[in-house]
Amino acid sequence: MSNGPPFALDCTSPPFDELRSIRRLAAERSGHASSEHARHQLYVAHDKRSRTNVLIKVTTKPGVVYEHDLLNEIAILSTINQRLPDSRHFPVLGAHGRLRDGRIYLIMSLFDEWPLATSLSHERVPARDVAHLRTAIEVANALGELHTLPIWHVDLNPMNIMSRWQGDRPVIRLVDFESSYDVARHGKGVFYSPPTTSGYSAPELASRAPDGRADVFSLAAVLYTMLAGFGSRWAADVNRSVREDSACAPDLKAILLTALDAEPEKRYASMAEFRSALASYLEQIWPGRVW
Repeated sequence: MSNGPPFALDCTSPPFDELRSIRRLAAERSGHASSEHARHQLYVAHDKRSRTNVLIKVTTKPGVVYEHDLLNEIAILSTINQRLPDSRHFPVLGAHGRLRDGRIYLIMSLFDEWPLATSLSHERVPARDVAHLRTAIEVANALGELHTLPIWHVDLNPMNIMSRWQGDRPVIRLVDFESSYDVARHGKGVFYSPPTTSGYSAPELASRAPDGRADVFSLAAVLYTMLAGFGSRWAADVNRSVREDSACAPDLKAILLTALDAEPEKRYASMAEFRSALASYLEQIWPGRVW
């Protein structure tokens, strides 16, 4: 390590010597506090070989759990890239491993899109409901790809959905796979103790292994945040907030309440079913399209 601030990177040693313009990722871009006390430190750089921008994630806080989180993300992305090589919804994993000082790192593609949270209004904006529904449907498409592996994201929230509009279509990327559950690995006893986001993560995660219905719950919570505005953030739990929301259309409310049921067995059985319900509702209020 070169002399510098705590947790600095040695840009003259592999693999960082193949990168240029390495800099800390601004908190407003990542949604993560840029602090030495964070579990991981984020950097961005330009890969001289591929001529693309990359994201660097490095553990900063010691501990087996933090290492397992990042190792899990490395394994998850490896599987995604191998099994879904043509998908544009997920980061491409580059170099990864352990630095000489013991920290774990990974390098992956950096998307141009910004977190969905940065585009959300504080208050409800009914004129944007169609756009929000279309965004949710595209997120469901991405999750549907993930679920074929089968891998569940588990910690979906407005900060790890990257989005933008290209013409009249939403472009969606999913990031942050530290909490993701790989049935092939975790179902056989691999360590799993995921960090989750209060309000967005399914309630059963504290007592049982997840399945695809955990992501149904999370996507419904994200969609309700888009519809009601970030300022809502639910005086109680999200299910109760939807139930008491007089401004939410009855048919849409019924869809959301099904997806947000505290009992997984009462939710939509799959992401495909949830997506179909959203598409049918969107066709009802904005007919003549093919979702």
